[in-house]
Amino acid sequence: FLLFFSLFFLAGSLAGQTVNHWETAVFADDTFTYRVNTSMPPSGWFQPGFDDSGWAKGRGGFGYGDNDDTTLVDACISVSVRKVFQVPSKNAILSALLHVDYDDGFIAWLNGVEIARSSNLSGSIQWDTPASPDHEAQMYQGGTPEPFYISADRLSTILVQGENTLAIEVHNAGLTSSDLSLIPFLSFGIANTSVFFRTPPSWFSPPPDQNFSSNLPIIIINTNGQTIAKDRDIVAAMKIVDNPSGRNSLLDTQYSYNGPIHIEYHGQSSYYFNWPKKSYNIELIDASEKEIDAPLLGMPPGNDWDLYGPYNDKTLMRNALCYDLARRFGRYAPRTAFCEVVLNGEYIGLFVLIEKIRRDKNRVNIAKLDSTDIQGDDLTGGYIVKIDKGEGYEYAWTSPYLAPTGKQVSFLWHYPKYYKILQVQKDYIRNYITSFETALKSPDWNNAVTGYYRYIDLQSFVDYFLFSELTKNVDAYRISAYVHKDKDSKGGKLVMGPTWDNDLTFGNANYYHGWETYGWVINSIDPGDYFPVPFWWSRFLLDSKFTSAARCRWEELRKRFLHTDSIYAVIDRFSELTSEARIRNFEKYPVLGQWVWPNYYVGNTYSGEIVYMKEFIADRARWMDNNLPGTCGTSSDDTSVITIPEIDVYPNPFTDEFSVVLRPEKRVFATVQVVDITGRQMLSVGNTTADQGLALLRFNGTTLPPGMYFIRVFLDNKFYTVIKVIKQKK
Repeated sequence: FLLFFSLFFLAGSLAGQTVNHWETAVFADDTFTYRVNTSMPPSGWFQPGFDDSGWAKGRGGFGYGDNDDTTLVDACISVSVRKVFQVPSKNAILSALLHVDYDDGFIAWLNGVEIARSSNLSGSIQWDTPASPDHEAQMYQGGTPEPFYISADRLSTILVQGENTLAIEVHNAGLTSSDLSLIPFLSFGIANTSVFFRTPPSWFSPPPDQNFSSNLPIIIINTNGQTIAKDRDIVAAMKIVDNPSGRNSLLDTQYSYNGPIHIEYHGQSSYYFNWPKKSYNIELIDASEKEIDAPLLGMPPGNDWDLYGPYNDKTLMRNALCYDLARRFGRYAPRTAFCEVVLNGEYIGLFVLIEKIRRDKNRVNIAKLDSTDIQGDDLTGGYIVKIDKGEGYEYAWTSPYLAPTGKQVSFLWHYPKYYKILQVQKDYIRNYITSFETALKSPDWNNAVTGYYRYIDLQSFVDYFLFSELTKNVDAYRISAYVHKDKDSKGGKLVMGPTWDNDLTFGNANYYHGWETYGWVINSIDPGDYFPVPFWWSRFLLDSKFTSAARCRWEELRKRFLHTDSIYAVIDRFSELTSEARIRNFEKYPVLGQWVWPNYYVGNTYSGEIVYMKEFIADRARWMDNNLPGTCGTSSDDTSVITIPEIDVYPNPFTDEFSVVLRPEKRVFATVQVVDITGRQMLSVGNTTADQGLALLRFNGTTLPPGMYFIRVFLDNKFYTVIKVIKQKK
């Protein structure tokens, strides 16, 4: 591993050169020697100099069943092929691209050194190892073969002047498989105008010009010939170019991050539909593969990251836009950064680097739960669970209360992880959520004292409801729907969120009425769907306390960051930010004007996609203006609600003094506490009358050490909200 890491970051003698043009040395229809394996091939068959005179000869591709094979073979578990070719001038060759169309898996060697393998063959492979899962060839369906890049530094240690040997072994999924395919191409980047080989195929797409620059950060990942897989990470190397000047180039040698990572595919849709643009899970590690935290692209230090590749979202921004809006509610939502990515020397498009949902002081800021936290207040937090796809006692539990559709709802342990959480901790959070559900189902469900309010942070559920309905997220409430709970001593109620996975929003779904600007998401899910909306939400909408809080919050926020013009401003800012990168992205993936699951609208231009999304947002917000239940400013005996006041803190950050400003619409009694990150109370103002209109509470923070603090606000003796404040050094 250390050798690989050193080689990748070594500045080789070819570092300053750029590719003049590309040529193909090995075509699929060249003549190869081959062996249909019914037993183990001879030792060293993939090495140069091996005597293959006794092997059969044939033109590629090799296989059966797809009508794309020049040399037909009988059903078998594997076929070994060899191709010898000449390199007239090694010094003129800078890099290489191996393209392979295959069914079901393969391993490739150049001069006896492995240079590529499919993701469904891992570890030590024997001649009769089946490829799993199976993989369908693409070219006979009109697609292109999969590229595998060999960098200049790596190629310089493998390629030789004169005779070279390409060896590939294709593996079937099993002897009963209906097809097998191997269609390889090997191409080289030439440093000058010399012609050594042949013109590449018409579908050939060269790696990016090393001289291209971007206003976005550039993430460069090299897997050293390994193939990225799903649910099985590999070690790779990652460099990030993020210059303060705002211009970034592949030729830059100053990196904001330069180190090893674990990487694997992320996302079900891109994998299931075999989209050419994938998303990736990134985990930062050190040289010994121990997890580390580091800040990336201006975001707080973290270990787990989602490198999201928007493909079915032609605006390229729905996730980033939704997370931005969610944070404006005053709650944590993942931070994001647009970037461009080069993988194994190949430009793979515009991406969004997204924080993963995790417990820490900069993300879901709840108490750490250790193995010793098994009783009392220690046991009560913190927890993060999510409603999602999944089952099995080890990973999840199912609610004892069915959804309105009669389907079960699954809760998955997110923090602590299912393999770390103790049984007593599982029992606690499961019983707490079940108690909340039981209260919500009880005859006194909305009683101010004995009802469900004592279990949840009502305002967080209101915010999640408004956010999910405005965005018209067809996955909301039921897939990747997170809730978390801190210790009882720190508030201790169930908090809804953070939001996650928002690509199917703002009209980008052709099912479950996702394209319609009217109707509630909670009522739009097909009754037959196995991932239903919990009964909570239909129950909430029967509660005047919830609906009044929702109506008040909506009316407040529509005057601020949920004003249509304010949302448009964010869209315009993101559109300007990605104006350079999206041209390259759509050249790589020409999806404009093409339907990609589950698009409802298919725009021929990027501007058309933006206009459609803006019009959807405006129409959706107007519909909610007119149809949101509840009446702001009214109350009844048992379900009275404090009209949601606007609360500000300024200055923030502060050095000596700061003020908390409340603007209640009726007189309330306010208690404001300032606590440090451990929950220790540092300052407080207790039970002060806040009159209608404006109340100003001043705090002297000169005795506080610099750092992060939290302002906890209680109104009429009920916990209302927490606001983060920073004291900076003078």
